[in-house]
Amino acid sequence: MRIQPPFRHGIEAATAAGLILFFVSACKPAAPPPGPAKPAAAKPSAIAFAATNAPLASVSVFEQLMPPKGCDPFFPNSHRREPQPAKSGPLAKPLASELVLKGVVGSVNNRLALVNDDILKVGEQGSVKVAGGQVEVKCLEIGEDYAVIKVTGELETKRLQLSKKGL
Repeated sequence: MRIQPPFRHGIEAATAAGLILFFVSACKPAAPPPGPAKPAAAKPSAIAFAATNAPLASVSVFEQLMPPKGCDPFFPNSHRREPQPAKSGPLAKPLASELVLKGVVGSVNNRLALVNDDILKVGEQGSVKVAGGQVEVKCLEIGEDYAVIKVTGELETKRLQLSKKGL
């Protein structure tokens, strides 16, 4: 069987590389005999570690220093870590008067009320988003175009009527 010329050059090159690797590994000098034992140092130091070529264990430590002393290493011009000034005046409670019934869906026996983008079932208690935060409410009744809810912390129930101005 005759080998084509382009492949013959590849086979010759691979054979030559294999022979070179074989002879280089065979010509390696033997390991030197172990010398006398060295006395152990009482305290290991960085020099001793460097002599044995052992890698030093390094640990990154990030201190949480506030802006006069430190800054964010990735965003040095950021002001988000600076202490925020205290807000003066009493904190305003979220207003329950901002609750709006946006929709009623479902059958007569299984209705859902959409109050400020949150869905409630009859008897269910949950948080409803308002402009000043969130208000805890419990849904007591859902009618065809209304919902009766009780706001946590208030004595009276609220009846939310479905707005018909868009129809």
